[in-house]
Amino acid sequence: MKKSVLKRRLFALLLALALLLPMSLTAGATETVMECRLRGTYFNSLGEALKVYREGDVIELLTELHRCSTVPYGVEVRVRGVNGVRVPDDLFYAYPHQEIRHRTEGDVHIFKLVVLERDPSWPEKLILTSAVPNGYLSLFSSDVWPGETALVDVEPFEGCQASSLTVLDAKFNQIPARLYEGDIPVTPGCVRYEFTIPKENLPLTVYATVLPAGETDENCPSRPFADVEAGAWYHRAVDELVGRKVINGTDPQHFTPYGMLTRAEAVTILYRLADTPAVPYAPAYSDVPDGEWYTAPVMWATREGIVNGVGGGLFAPGELLTREALWIMLLRLSGDKVLYSMLDTKLALESGEINAFAADAFTWAHVMGLVNANAIRGKSAPTRAETAVTVYMYLQSREKIAADPPPYYPEIQLNR
Repeated sequence: MKKSVLKRRLFALLLALALLLPMSLTAGATETVMECRLRGTYFNSLGEALKVYREGDVIELLTELHRCSTVPYGVEVRVRGVNGVRVPDDLFYAYPHQEIRHRTEGDVHIFKLVVLERDPSWPEKLILTSAVPNGYLSLFSSDVWPGETALVDVEPFEGCQASSLTVLDAKFNQIPARLYEGDIPVTPGCVRYEFTIPKENLPLTVYATVLPAGETDENCPSRPFADVEAGAWYHRAVDELVGRKVINGTDPQHFTPYGMLTRAEAVTILYRLADTPAVPYAPAYSDVPDGEWYTAPVMWATREGIVNGVGGGLFAPGELLTREALWIMLLRLSGDKVLYSMLDTKLALESGEINAFAADAFTWAHVMGLVNANAIRGKSAPTRAETAVTVYMYLQSREKIAADPPPYYPEIQLNR
C-alpha cells in the first residue's frame, strides 16, 4: 500500500473520531472544555489537533485526548478502539467523590460519570474554622469527606509564627493534626497542616495557635488552671483576661475552656474591663434583683447602652451567651458606628446564620477581624475559650486603633 494511501486512511480514521467524540462529549451537556496535548502543544479540541496531524501520531493523540478529557455528568462517552489499541479505564479524569463507570460493547469503550451521594447523616459543613489571634485560618481542601485528609493553611501576621493546630470534634475530643508533608505548593508565609476527618461526632472545629515570634507562655497568669494547656490555641487570650482580672475560672483549679458562658457572665467581663464603676440599682428588669453578683454589671451595661434586655422586661441572666449577642455588646462598648452592610452580611442573613437585629454587629465584627471563619454560627453559643479569644482580639483591635489608626473602613466609623 502506498504511503499516501495509508496517510489518507489514518487521517480519515482520526477525522471520524473527531466527529464522534465531540458529539458524545457534549450530548446532554451545555459545554465541554478539553485541553489536549499533541507533540507538546495544547489544543482546546480534537479538531484543532488534527490540523497539525502527522503520520504516527494516532496512539499519542488518543492517549492525550482521553487523559485530558472530563466526562460530562450522566452522559455516556463512547470511544472506539483504534488498530486494536485498548483504552485504559484510568485515562479519564474524575473529580473527588465522582466515579467513572466503564463497560465495552465490542471494540467500543463506554464511559459514564456518576456523582457519589453524601451520607445524609453528615452535617452540611464537616469542618468549621475559627477566628485566630495574630493570623488567619483557611481550609485549603474543603470538599473532603470522612476518612479523607483535610488540609488547613495558617497565615500568621507579620512578626508572628504558627505553633500548632487544634482540631476538635463536636464532643471536644481532639483529632490528631500534623504538619503537611505533601508536594502541593504552600503559599509563602503560610503553614499547612493535615488531619483525617473521622466518621463520628461531626462537624469538626479547627483552631490555630499563632504567637509573636520568640514569645513563650512561661509564668503565665493561667498557670493555676490544670485544664489550660501551655500552647493551647486559647492560652494567650486566657492569660490576658485572667491577668487583667476580668475573667475567672469556674473554680480555683479549672478554667473549663469548653464550658459555656451565660449572659450575666459576659456582661460581667465587660464591666470589669471598664474597671467596675459604681452604679446605682434601678429596677430595669424583673429578673435582675438588687444584691446579686451580676446586678451591678447589668445596671452598668444598661446605663451605657451596651444591653437592653431580651424583651418583656427581662434580661435573661441565666441564658447562654450567643456569638451575635457578644458582637452586639462589643460593638456598643467600642462606640463605633456601622454605616452600611457588606456582602458577607447579606449572605449570612440569607443563610440564617445571624438574626436581622445582629446584622450591624456582624458587619463590624467581620471588619474588625473578630470573625474570619467559614461558618459564622451567630445564633449558637461560643465556649468560654472562644469568648476569651474574641474579647482578646477586641482588645488587640482597640490598642492598634489607638496606637496607629488603620486605613479607612467604608463600612464603619471608628471611635478613636
